[in-house]
Amino acid sequence: MIDANNYIGQQFGSYIITDLINSGGFGSVFKARHAYFEDDPIVAIKILHSHLTSPGERERFIKEAQLLRKLKHPHILAILDVGFQNYVPFMILEHAAGGSLQDRIEKQADLPLPIDEAIKILKQIGEALNYAHQHQPHIVHRDLKPKNILFNTNGDALLADFGIAVILETTGTQLFGNAGTALYKAPEQFKGLVSPKIDQYALGCIAYELVAGRRPYDLEGADAIVAEYQHAKVNPDAPTKYNPLLLPHTERAILKAMAKDRNNRHSDIATFLAALQKTASQWFKEGEAYYNLKQYEMVLEAYEQVTRLEPENSVAYNNKAAALYHLKQYEAAFDACEQAIFLNPYSARSYYLKSFILCDMEKYKEALEAIEQAIFLKPHYFSDASDKKKQVLRFLEKQVDMQ
Repeated sequence: MIDANNYIGQQFGSYIITDLINSGGFGSVFKARHAYFEDDPIVAIKILHSHLTSPGERERFIKEAQLLRKLKHPHILAILDVGFQNYVPFMILEHAAGGSLQDRIEKQADLPLPIDEAIKILKQIGEALNYAHQHQPHIVHRDLKPKNILFNTNGDALLADFGIAVILETTGTQLFGNAGTALYKAPEQFKGLVSPKIDQYALGCIAYELVAGRRPYDLEGADAIVAEYQHAKVNPDAPTKYNPLLLPHTERAILKAMAKDRNNRHSDIATFLAALQKTASQWFKEGEAYYNLKQYEMVLEAYEQVTRLEPENSVAYNNKAAALYHLKQYEAAFDACEQAIFLNPYSARSYYLKSFILCDMEKYKEALEAIEQAIFLKPHYFSDASDKKKQVLRFLEKQVDMQ
């Protein structure tokens, strides 16, 4: 391999190379400026190593350029031009001045990224992958890894390096070579099977690494047999083992994307992204469904997410209080109910629920006040409110008799 620094100062197309960015087994990437237009933005130039200029290697390089030209997406590294210099192919690319995700991970020193930052990166790269998968024909990246995720000056993530990407006529699984990076390869990819599900698996591995501060498998220096065994047979630790602050739904979404059997993964990357970042309305519907199933722990989790996303949603606080009541966590239920009433003082339902909570806390006078307020706000709404009031009064009478 030639010394990549030998290109510095040379002109490729209309650009003069100024610095080496990085060099790999297939080529090198340089920073360059326009030779004539001083105000033009800095670009990156990817140059195939001069000893890799067989017709097949040149064809692969040009194929990557053609793929990039077809993929116009705000989170895919843009190609500006392609050409040859002394029979050596090169392409002019957008310069990602923010470095790579690998750089960012290394700076974290085995600590997880803040969850909002991690979700933003996963969302942007996931959208780029989903766009490529939905493209006609369908394009599978095959080599998703932190080194191939770059950042522009605005801090937005860019998907790069489609050097081993494949084109599929359908989104079904097809047989190709087993190329890819072992740290992020799906189990079936080791056998040469390719579909959009392998990119989802790799994105799941990256998601795990971002939120846990470590890779799902320690495969540094491992051979292909060991790597395949780990991906195919060994279940990774739950990410919450390393990051207790990780929300359960985020963990479930990531582990589903990393399922050994591709049929058990999300239907597509868009579904994976939706599972990572549910909307308040989605959480609300999920909470209602769990409530009907009497799965109150799951109800509580759902409405906690609603109140996190919509802190002024009084109904969500009321439903959270109901879940806590069924879990016999009366103090927490009372606090949630009080928050619901604070946000909406005219909610008869909240006062009605408050009366139940106070009864179980044996605070019958306060319970009577709550049930009377519920009846005052909606006299005909609660069919059994009067019965509840009579029950509370009986408790109060017993207390008087005991005195």
